[in-house]
Amino acid sequence: MNKRPVNINLLKIKLPLTALLSITHRVSGIIIFFLVLPVSVYALMELSYSQSSYNSITQLFDTNIVFKSFILMLILVFKYHIFTGVRHMLMDFHLISESLASSQRSSVITLILFLIDALLTVWMFI
Repeated sequence: MNKRPVNINLLKIKLPLTALLSITHRVSGIIIFFLVLPVSVYALMELSYSQSSYNSITQLFDTNIVFKSFILMLILVFKYHIFTGVRHMLMDFHLISESLASSQRSSVITLILFLIDALLTVWMFI
């Protein structure tokens, strides 16, 4: 009888950083499709509808910390997806070697660049 596991608990498996970046890239793509795009389209509609709707949205952004934090989170998700997507494209075009060491190194570089950009984005929002 085969003793292979039937259900694998992904929370107990220590995934390498490259796998985590790949998985979170896909998750961020789903968030972009179902949250970032609809919110962006609706915000663009409201901002361009009239001067009063533009003023109300900008006032909400300036006064409501929850709304501002939500918009910041959406921007960071989009930026994360771009950073990890560029890494995936560089690997697809064989500009980054497919060895484990270079893949690990590119994962660390991608995360460092994203964190620097995220800190600058948060700093600009404050």
